[in-house]
Amino acid sequence: MKKVALVFALTVVSLVSFSQSDSVIVKKSVNEMTDEVRWVTNFRLVAANQELTRGFTIQPIIDGGAVVDLIVSSVGMGNCNDNNTLIIKFVDGSKVKLKSWNQFNCEESYFTPTNELVSKLKTLELDKMYFQNGYTFDSGTFPVDNPRYFIQLFKGL
Repeated sequence: MKKVALVFALTVVSLVSFSQSDSVIVKKSVNEMTDEVRWVTNFRLVAANQELTRGFTIQPIIDGGAVVDLIVSSVGMGNCNDNNTLIIKFVDGSKVKLKSWNQFNCEESYFTPTNELVSKLKTLELDKMYFQNGYTFDSGTFPVDNPRYFIQLFKGL
């Protein structure tokens, strides 16, 4: 009976361990009329306060198996965007700073990841992120909901 209980416990532990592994799923979508290929993830990365009243989401734009842009949508940090700043801090203490490239708008910001950033995103967990709205100068540093988001994403490409 002890062996059965031990085998059951080990099975549960292994199932729980595997179910908590990489959860970002990347899917390929092909438009049958235009043959346009799009890659989409099953969810966005969230960096926000505990109440989810201030913060932002990041949606990667994937083209040809590479992350070519990051779309940032902010909440509680000004209604319009222009010349925004995004700083990503990794668990090793290193940081990468990006400036948005799109013109003034009241929807979202676009950031192009540098080679240095892509290299770090593939291997390092995220610590926290900082966003500053360059139009209103509202800013904040926030924890992320999934520190392994980009590691998982690159494994799926």
